[in-house]
Amino acid sequence: MMKHKNRKTHKTILALLSVFLLPVALAWLTLSQGWFTPGVNGHGEWVQGRIAEDSQWRLVLPVTPECESCALAEPLLNNIDLALGRDSNRVSVLRLPAGTGLETGFVYIADPPGLLIMRYPLSGDEVGDRLTGKALLGDLRRLLKFSRAG
Repeated sequence: MMKHKNRKTHKTILALLSVFLLPVALAWLTLSQGWFTPGVNGHGEWVQGRIAEDSQWRLVLPVTPECESCALAEPLLNNIDLALGRDSNRVSVLRLPAGTGLETGFVYIADPPGLLIMRYPLSGDEVGDRLTGKALLGDLRRLLKFSRAG
């Protein structure tokens, strides 16, 4: 009678251990073998920096007199502003002189407290800039959706 109870106890312990340890072992195996690729939410490049505070989110375009891609970015930024629809009043387009933390050839997203969040390269090519605009618009919509500021 004692052997029967002992065998039953061992089976119960093994079942409990497999229920708790098997998922951990499978997760470790999946990560260590590279079978899982985490999702990427942002399309731009994450940056650090600050500009002046404002009550709105900003699309920042650093400009210099000799920047050709800056002039080509104007219609792109206006189209993004139009595409935002009802959220367009939460975002303003800002042109700043290039300098500390702001490079020409990029469009930056800045939050209301003035933190630079992401930047997107401008190619000067209409098709390339259109793809950049789609990526920027997607990220900006996601930021506005989850933000209470601005």
